[in-house]
Amino acid sequence: MSIQSILEAAPALAREFASERQERQSRREARKEDFDRLLELGVHLMSVPAELGGTWESLAQSARPICTSLRVLAHGDPSVSLVSAMHPGVLASWRVPQVPDPYLEEWTRQRREVFDTVLDGAWWGTIVSEPGSGGDVARTRSAVRPTGEPHKYRLSGRKHFGSGSGITSFMTTRALAEGDTLADLFYMDVRNTPWDGSTGMKLTEPWAGRGMMSTNSHAFEFTDFPVVRSAWPGHAMELQQAAGPLGQMMFTSVVVGVVDTAMEFARERLAREMARGAALRAYQRVEWSHAEQEAWLVDKAFDAALTEFDNGTQTLYNTLLAKESIATLSESVLTRLCKLSGGSSYTWYSPLSTWFEDVRALGYLRPPWALAFDQLFELSWPSADDPVVI
Repeated sequence: MSIQSILEAAPALAREFASERQERQSRREARKEDFDRLLELGVHLMSVPAELGGTWESLAQSARPICTSLRVLAHGDPSVSLVSAMHPGVLASWRVPQVPDPYLEEWTRQRREVFDTVLDGAWWGTIVSEPGSGGDVARTRSAVRPTGEPHKYRLSGRKHFGSGSGITSFMTTRALAEGDTLADLFYMDVRNTPWDGSTGMKLTEPWAGRGMMSTNSHAFEFTDFPVVRSAWPGHAMELQQAAGPLGQMMFTSVVVGVVDTAMEFARERLAREMARGAALRAYQRVEWSHAEQEAWLVDKAFDAALTEFDNGTQTLYNTLLAKESIATLSESVLTRLCKLSGGSSYTWYSPLSTWFEDVRALGYLRPPWALAFDQLFELSWPSADDPVVI
């Protein structure tokens, strides 16, 4: 298995998914067989360091291939692509190879255990966000209590946006331990866990998104549920910052893939109409021209951000600029395509209305609009040297 073989196989799977587009766009839940197909391709291994059996080399070598594969997979099914984007994102902390003594030995052991689960075919996800927090982990209120065993705790609190619920075997989260002022990093084993509350994990709201409808981004209440703390306790921010802002680019990759597909769909539809002798009205011509400009900007912003990863010059500020710019432009592109396509885009049997809702997801993905623009403002001033919590 290699990065190249994954990239070569991804377009065929995306085309297969795309051939089922109408049925897939009507789904309200994720299906395990889709993610089994990704396992066959080796997509899960792109998050595992090469020395531990995967294909990950470094941010400079691996960011573009991962983001490219997510963009391609989104051509077929954006929900599947988005859920799979969570996997390399949450595993980024454990890709940090070294931590200071006296934590190094335990960190090395935990790191090996985490990636062994991936080699065995486990999907990882996350359930960090809490109602009322605005996506800001600094406002986490879920609490954990120690069990007396090393790194073993019990979690209590409400969480939502658990993308991939039912597909993932493990999920990361943030919670406050007694005496701490900042939430730390934990993960939980959710394999074969009932959602009725009998073991401490209760489904409170099944996902009912207007976009990304089959991502299973459910909400849960946890009561004394077993979790494992990072083996470098109290350093979640350092682990996150060491991993770089790749998470934002992976989310962005999915929406860029949707824009690609929507533009291709609209172009082919308009070409057929003109071939039959239909004349585009002036408004349609203008909207199409604007859509082309904005889609071009989406592609160039995406490539420019990835080039910084290629060169090792990426920053949180520039990646956030790319993410939020692409979020704004993508909504505008899909709005224009819907308008120029007429009333059919207001129906379920046209994919445009679903794609419109899909691209809106990017603005709400971590960090969501309000938090993202707070961070952009703070980072735009050279004197702002306080660490930004994502």
